[in-house]
Formats: sequence, C-alpha cells, structure tokens
Amino acid sequence: MGESTSNEGSATTDAIALPNRDPSDVTRIKPTAAKRVQAHRWRKRLGLRCLTVRVNNRTVRHLISTGYLSLESREDAAAVAIALEAWIYDNVT
Repeated sequence: MGESTSNEGSATTDAIALPNRDPSDVTRIKPTAAKRVQAHRWRKRLGLRCLTVRVNNRTVRHLISTGYLSLESREDAAAVAIALEAWIYDNVT
C-alpha cells in the first residue's frame, strides 16, 4: 500500500490516471449523437424539416414516368428520396 506509481503526464480523477493529451497519432471521431444534433441545427438554420415519408409503387412509377427517377434506381431509397424532393420542389414552389 505504501508504493507510489509515477503518473507523469497524466491527471488523476478518483484514483484513475487519465492522459493529459492524446498521442499525436490518435484521431478523435465525433460521436453519432453529436453529428445528428449538428445536422438538425444546420437544417433548422436553413428552415428545413426532416420527415419520414412512405412512398408506394404508384408514386415511384410516377417519378420514373416524369423523369425524376431512373428505372435502374427505383429500388434505391436514397435515389427515390432525392427524386421526390426534386418533384416537390418543382411542383410546390
């Protein structure tokens, strides 16, 4: 019990040694929650809302027939979302 260890270059919190700084080869990754909050604030500044929309096959066929969506990308959810967003922008504004 009388032994002491050297924690040079570290801080102690509740008897746990923590490094004062990260090694130069460590890259910090932003947590997923922080990324979601940042995206939410960015959309809010632009006056945008993020919604979930259910699209049936009839709507997908309409996007294809009007040229907003290619036949090859009809199963790609991101492509359908982009096509629907473009259709809304062109027909509502």
